Amino acid sequence: MIVLWTLLPQFLLTLLAGAITWGITKLGTRFGQPESSWIKPESILLLMGNIIALPQIIICFAMLYIFIYNSYQIHILPLWVFALIIMGLGGIILGIFFIRAAHQVWKATDKE
Repeated sequence: MIVLWTLLPQFLLTLLAGAITWGITKLGTRFGQPESSWIKPESILLLMGNIIALPQIIICFAMLYIFIYNSYQIHILPLWVFALIIMGLGGIILGIFFIRAAHQVWKATDKE
């Protein structure tokens, strides 16, 4: 029962990531893609599908923390510090993606 409760959030987050990516793909094919698209939809889908990995990483660390403490009675990095690190890295990745997308649009508008 404990294994079920620890794996259930991971499974639900994986299903959510798949559903988001599948839904956006279906919407994209339904409405069509303009030929002069400045931003590649593949990169957006890749980011949207993988952004769900951030809570999965935090949940995985929480399970690892519980198992290590139960086995060896030692504390590793506190969960809130790890969560802040992961959220910070996610923010940096989103920032880089946003800057690249803005740069692509800026270059495309200069050519016109």
